[in-house]
Amino acid sequence: MSPDVVVVGAGISGCASAFELAQLGFKVEVLEKYHPAAMGSGWTLGGVRQSGRDSSELPLATYSVKKWSSLDEELGAETGYLQHGNLRLARSEKERESISALVEFQQALGLNLSLLTSSEEIRSIAPQISEQVLAASFCPSDGHADPKAAVAAYQQAAERHGAVFSCGESVEALNVEKGQLKSLSTNSRTIHSESCLLACGIGITGLVRPLGIRLPIQTALATVVQTRPAEPALKPVIGVADGGVTLRQERDGRYRLSSGVRPKARGLVEVAGHPTALTSIEDVYQVLKASLEVCPALKATPMESFWGGLIDMTPDGLPFLGEAQGARGVFIATGFSGHGFGIAPATAHIMSTLISGRASDIPYEAFAPERFQDKKEEKDETAAATLHG
Repeated sequence: MSPDVVVVGAGISGCASAFELAQLGFKVEVLEKYHPAAMGSGWTLGGVRQSGRDSSELPLATYSVKKWSSLDEELGAETGYLQHGNLRLARSEKERESISALVEFQQALGLNLSLLTSSEEIRSIAPQISEQVLAASFCPSDGHADPKAAVAAYQQAAERHGAVFSCGESVEALNVEKGQLKSLSTNSRTIHSESCLLACGIGITGLVRPLGIRLPIQTALATVVQTRPAEPALKPVIGVADGGVTLRQERDGRYRLSSGVRPKARGLVEVAGHPTALTSIEDVYQVLKASLEVCPALKATPMESFWGGLIDMTPDGLPFLGEAQGARGVFIATGFSGHGFGIAPATAHIMSTLISGRASDIPYEAFAPERFQDKKEEKDETAAATLHG
């Protein structure tokens, strides 16, 4: 029997959307080229935050933070979610001014965000932070989750509601007739369905370009370092004003350290069937150096592993959410620019609502897939500050 909706991509956005659609009674099939959480959702820092968001993303983040607090119960599995706040650090006078402006701006939007102006205030929340840090913003409602556990929880919940996951299968073409999706061609078969959700990150452009849909996505790189387990000590997620490094401690005691977004990714190779982004020893060194500057306590914790992650960056750093113009039934959820993990519950709610033909109660107009359709020049903002999550 043909599925009502085909979801392309088994990252957190795809799995969460599959869960919500299956809950609504849709027959859902999820197609994944590799395995769930193989790409961005597997190598992300896993932040769940409202702070530092664009004002248009804040309603999605607010909705999602509320959902995360009860998500383990709803999905029947642990996501590793911890709500221990987010500290964004200022290491210079210029960064202090930037942090102060951020706090003022987001407070005006109603976010509970405070400005910490002394080392004592900062270290009362995270004693591991260097005394050289001048100031910080603190958002107590922010937190983090375990990326792979969260994706697995969504996948298993979707399957319990009847969703089917087909891994090792890649979509090669969307077949549209008279402006309506009719089927999808994969590397092994044709699937007849009049609705699909493209949640496949950097893999989307080749699918929509033949339909005349222009999604200006650039592939950027983030480098992630993981340490050996240490005594649990650091509770909040730590970032810096320019987005150059972000870190947190996982439940098992390992620290996960991430670079900012770097332009011009070196590429993707398969290692033992797993997609692997190429990073460099220099990038790893810079992640360690920047992390140690703000958290000297890391010196006592040896590095265990490192990897690269490919980021689907848009010119304005905002995602593409909605139905494609001129291709009814083709829905898009991609371009999250390194910070889509935390808002996955809102993404799933928006997309399942649209696919079911209802109006979304979360504003999403700022993320229209066609917003760059007629623009010839794009501003490269792949180095824009971001906290992954």
